[in-house]
Amino acid sequence: MGAIRVALNLEVGQQEQLNRRMRELYRVLEVKRTRNGKDTLYCLVGIKDKPHAVAGKVSTKVRAHVLRDQRCAQCGRTPNEDHVKLHVDHKVPQSWGGTDDIGNLQALCSECNEGKKAFYSHYDEYAQEIKQVANYDEPHRRIGEALKVFGGRPVRSDLLEMIAKVKQYQEDWQKRLRELRELGWEIRPEKKKEDNRIVAYYRLLHSEPWPNGSIAAEIRRREKSKKDDKHT
Repeated sequence: MGAIRVALNLEVGQQEQLNRRMRELYRVLEVKRTRNGKDTLYCLVGIKDKPHAVAGKVSTKVRAHVLRDQRCAQCGRTPNEDHVKLHVDHKVPQSWGGTDDIGNLQALCSECNEGKKAFYSHYDEYAQEIKQVANYDEPHRRIGEALKVFGGRPVRSDLLEMIAKVKQYQEDWQKRLRELRELGWEIRPEKKKEDNRIVAYYRLLHSEPWPNGSIAAEIRRREKSKKDDKHT
């Protein structure tokens, strides 16, 4: 990506726009990505036989439903009181497999919407891997596989939260994260100061193979076994 930026004579601040253009190319081109240490290398393989169609617009009816509360889901500001403009936002970006289903839509003001796009653009090199992770049915597995995608590098909590909630709402997604320790996983929490606020990160130190059958059932079984051992 750095070589592409240099070849196009782009400034560092234009990285977000470069990532967007790359996402658009994935609709029509087969691009192979490989790891080289911390870097991702891109290789053009060919042109897709059936390019992905551009996602259709959200219907007027769905848009009205999403914006019905007239309040930004992230900062809480409203058009009447704060004179902000609201947009229909995809919680899981469409480029990562997010759909137009109401459950994946929310109202965001212009500022929060742009901030979210800028934030997720930093992870565009992992888009295909995250899209695959989002397809797993169980939240434990989605969280665990997401941590594995980053190869031991720290992952922001809000990114993990989004992945945890892809298929079903998780009121306490961090509990699902902690429960992975019952399976022998080692996950270290970290905190960093960014833009005058503390941001939580999680780093995967060690993982174990997934159990056969339901992950949640296996965790409950191990928790019960520990309790029984304490009483004997």
